[in-house]
Amino acid sequence: MRRGVAVALSVAALLILSSCASDSGAPAGNAADFVAAESTTAVPATTTTTKIFAATAFDGTDALLGERVKSAGLSGGMVRIGRADGSVIHEKSIGSVNGATPLSVASSTKWLTAATFMTFVDQGAIGLDDNIAKWLPEFANDSPPVTARQLLSHTSGVRDNSCQSGGMSLNACVKAIASSARQFPAGSKFSYGNSDFLVVGRLVEVLGGSDFATIVSQRITGPLQMNATTWPGAPVMANTAFGVRVTIDDYGKFLQMILNRGMANGARILSVDAIDALVSNQVSAYDTTKDFSVGITKIPRYGLGSWPDVVNEFGATVVVSGNGGMGLYPWVDFATKTWGIIGVQDERGAQVAVPASQKVEVEARTALSR
Repeated sequence: MRRGVAVALSVAALLILSSCASDSGAPAGNAADFVAAESTTAVPATTTTTKIFAATAFDGTDALLGERVKSAGLSGGMVRIGRADGSVIHEKSIGSVNGATPLSVASSTKWLTAATFMTFVDQGAIGLDDNIAKWLPEFANDSPPVTARQLLSHTSGVRDNSCQSGGMSLNACVKAIASSARQFPAGSKFSYGNSDFLVVGRLVEVLGGSDFATIVSQRITGPLQMNATTWPGAPVMANTAFGVRVTIDDYGKFLQMILNRGMANGARILSVDAIDALVSNQVSAYDTTKDFSVGITKIPRYGLGSWPDVVNEFGATVVVSGNGGMGLYPWVDFATKTWGIIGVQDERGAQVAVPASQKVEVEARTALSR
C-alpha cells in the first residue's frame, strides 16, 4: 500500500521554480510565464510593486462570462479576481448574481471540508496516514485499512452510497457507507466520489466533539468571517461533500487564506504544511486518466479536496482550484499571487457546467499574465 505524495514547497521555492519552467498538463494558461516575465525587471529587494491593469484587460473574460450565462440560460453570474491583501483587481456581475448571493456550489464544498479536517492534523489529533478505524470503529474490518489521506484524495475504495443524497443523518449515512462493499482495496486506485468526504465530515465530528457545521464555523468560516456560509440540513444532516451554500464574498476570503499560506486577519488558520498538503498532487502514483471526473475537468491530478490545475516541471502546484459540479470555479494562482472565482449556479450537470466555467477561468488567468 502506497502513501500519497505531499510536495512541501514554500512559496519562495515555488516561485523560483515556476520562473524556470512550467508544465500545465491541463487546459490552463501559462500562469508561470508571468513570474518569468516579471523577474526580468530589476527591482530593489525592499520595494513591492503592484501590477496595474488596463481598463480593457479583462474585456475578454467579461465577454466569455456573458456568453456563459446566456448560453446556459442562467439568471446571472460573476467573476472576481483579487490579490493576497484582499484588494480586488477586477470584478464583473451579470444579472442577479453578486458577491452576496448565496450559491449552492456542489463539490466546491470539499475544499472547505478538507481544510477543516487539516486543523486537526495541525493539532496532532490525527495523522493523514492513520487508520480511521481508531475514531470510526465501523471501519475496523477494512484490510488494508482506510486512511484519512485516502479519503481526502479519493483513493480509499469507499463507494458512493445513496444516503449521500439526504434523508439520513451524517452519522447513520457513514455507518451505511462503512457496511457497504468497497469499490477496490484502499490505496490501490483513484476514483473521484462523494461518500469519501461524508466519512471525512464524520471524522471531523468525532474529533471535534460536536456537529460538523459548528466545528467548521469554529475553525474555518468563523475566523475567516465567512458569515453567510450555511450548511443546509445542519446540525445532524450537513452534507460535507457537496452541500454548502456560500457567497462569492465568503469564498474569496477562504481563497485569500490559501494564497497567504494559512494566514488571515493576522491569525494562523492553517499551517504552511497543511496548505502544501491541500494543494499538492496526492495521486501521482495512480492512473487517473480514465476517471469520469478527470474526463470532465481534464486535470489528471488531485490534492486534498482540490484540483492542482497547473504544475511546473518539478510537480509543484502553480494553480489550484476547488471547482464544483454547479459551475463555481474558485482558484488560487501562486505564480501571479492572485485568487479568483467564476460564480454561477448551473444545474445542467457537471459535464457541461464545469468546462463552461473553466473556459472563463482560463481566460481570466491569461489576462492576468499578459
